[in-house]
Amino acid sequence: MSFIEVMLSDLCNLSLGGISDSLTKTLAEYNSGANATIVDLMKNSVFAIGASLLTLFMLLELVAMVNRTSGGEGGLGSIKLPAHILIKFGVFSILFCNIPALLSGIESTAASIGAKMLAHANFGFGVGISETQVASMATAIDGLGFFNKIFTYIVVFVCWLFVHIVAGIVTITTAFRMFELWIMLLLSPVPLATLASQDFRQTAINFLKSFTAVCLQGSAIVACFLIYQALMASFVQAYDPTTMEISKFINSFLLQNIIYTAVLAVSVFSSGKIVKQIMGAV
Repeated sequence: MSFIEVMLSDLCNLSLGGISDSLTKTLAEYNSGANATIVDLMKNSVFAIGASLLTLFMLLELVAMVNRTSGGEGGLGSIKLPAHILIKFGVFSILFCNIPALLSGIESTAASIGAKMLAHANFGFGVGISETQVASMATAIDGLGFFNKIFTYIVVFVCWLFVHIVAGIVTITTAFRMFELWIMLLLSPVPLATLASQDFRQTAINFLKSFTAVCLQGSAIVACFLIYQALMASFVQAYDPTTMEISKFINSFLLQNIIYTAVLAVSVFSSGKIVKQIMGAV
């Protein structure tokens, strides 16, 4: 395969298959060693701070419950107050002690959505152009006049370079998502400790919304690629070397490719904000 064929193939089949693991796997599945390190750090450092906050919020909640009853209830009321506190403390303690399992369940659900999207769409991060079509394009370009051919080579190379830069940006964005999830997992005991307080409970709810949104960001990125794939496929597969001049097609194709690839990069980069807005986490 010649260099021009390689560039055309890359332009027609944006190869980002390596990022699929970070979109369809949980943190433990993506890198069990790194995930185990983060969980261990969380349990041996941040967890103690969160447990102290949980105890403080439970005491504050006890004081608030006593103030609400104003000490005026006797008989059954004297039993209901400690019973409520014990039940709440038991529920929140169980949830708090199983934070990794709770967050892992959210991860698994979000990852399964992305995996099903990939499986259903037979996703390959490309637009389905065959090697035969690529070869016919390259042959048609080689048949141009000398100066037209040199100019076309230069334009194709610039577009090819742009697509690879975009690919690098997208790869970094998907990798950052995994780092963001690990940071949220590490610090999770602090915001989740506020579940025990009626006054500060919204902090924990917002954290769970944000964590769920970042997990679902993987599915949003998959959707961005599916849209890009459908748009480019409809354009590229319509090329017929027997009825369409290669120069006109290349000009249109490169323009479409740059526009859609740029939109793809912006969409992937903004996917986290979009999902957080949907989840009401911002």
